[in-house]
Amino acid sequence: MVLSCIILLSSISCGPTTDTRVVQEPAMKSVFYLYADVITVEADLITIRVEKPELFEGEVKLALKLAQDIVEGTYLLEGQKTNLNQSRVEVIRVIGNDVLLRILGKSHGFKPGDRVQIFLAKKIIAIRDFEVITGRNKEVAKYVQEDVTTALVNSGQFNVVERLKLQSVVDELQLSQTGLVDPAGAKQIGKLLGADIILTGTLAATGEEWNVNLRLISTESGLITAAVNRKGLLHELKVEAYREIKNIAGSFEDGTSDLAGWIVGKRIGHRTGKGGYQNVYVDETQGAIGTNKSLAMDFQLGTKRVEKFKNRAIHVRISNRLRRDLTRYSGIKFYLKADRNLTVWFLVSDSQKGSAMKENWFHAISVTKQWQETRIPFNSLSLQKGRALRLGTNQILELNYVEGIDWVVHEGIFKRGKGSTIWLDEVSFF
Repeated sequence: MVLSCIILLSSISCGPTTDTRVVQEPAMKSVFYLYADVITVEADLITIRVEKPELFEGEVKLALKLAQDIVEGTYLLEGQKTNLNQSRVEVIRVIGNDVLLRILGKSHGFKPGDRVQIFLAKKIIAIRDFEVITGRNKEVAKYVQEDVTTALVNSGQFNVVERLKLQSVVDELQLSQTGLVDPAGAKQIGKLLGADIILTGTLAATGEEWNVNLRLISTESGLITAAVNRKGLLHELKVEAYREIKNIAGSFEDGTSDLAGWIVGKRIGHRTGKGGYQNVYVDETQGAIGTNKSLAMDFQLGTKRVEKFKNRAIHVRISNRLRRDLTRYSGIKFYLKADRNLTVWFLVSDSQKGSAMKENWFHAISVTKQWQETRIPFNSLSLQKGRALRLGTNQILELNYVEGIDWVVHEGIFKRGKGSTIWLDEVSFF
């Protein structure tokens, strides 16, 4: 049985070196209000000139410079309502650092020369996948997007729409990348997702530089509210520089910030098989150790493999896809439970230095109806050896090149056509 499970596991695609080459970037400062000077006052219309603070100390790489430009370009959006000191105001127009406001109250005491504070509301941003339009390394767009997204969340200015939700709406509306900058398309996306801003981006390799162009589209007006262009040296965008070294966010108690790298949403068919599905979501009714939330997956394995994936075992999975350097950690611990007794395979996928090939390392876990803590030292993981031999990888767990971690249920250990729910909580590295 164990051998057959290993063989089936090999059809699921998915001593450590100490040369990590990870460059730690400074954290982006959170900004919740801006200082400003009142320039003109005409009845209920006020023009202020805002001061935009430096968001980083020291040198930062290209991705974080882009994040800073995005934050600065969207502090205030036309049509947004907020507070100027204690007065409620509406943003009428933004030109550079000058902002025209309408006072919404009946009276005010503002006059030219006043020093004021204008408060910043958290905005919802939908980020379309960045695209490499010139250059062979298409993965660069993903690395840049991941860093930009993390920085935007850390700025305190944004909630980020789940990628799967955005893709679902784009598919439903049959919009291309070009269609996203169409006013009608942008307004439709904003209405369906509740998003204030859509961010799109392209990267082009030119000689020794990357040229990055970003567009920020207001869903209120459907117009481009800001455009960002920056250039950076190729070495700033090497894969090795984009490895998360912090502990995993795996308590799921704090909304978006706890979902970094986690793949949530519904998948029907494909690798889950004909009639199969999986739905990964935050369950707000229970947690493992007295907490209020956990990550859950409802699923059903299909009755047979779909033609496109006929050589892949039918399976479902909870995944985290942040690329990581885990050399500072010895293992992973987490809590699991299910609505029936079953077996789950825990997987770590690593890439090989100088190669895009990935190995899978696994450990079988018996899951019951009660929350149980599992601790897995990385040096106890078993290699999916058939895959490694087929790909010619080095058969060494490269903890500084971890591509993802998964909790997998597949047809070798769970009956086709049957379903269940599993819950995962309090995930951390030790």
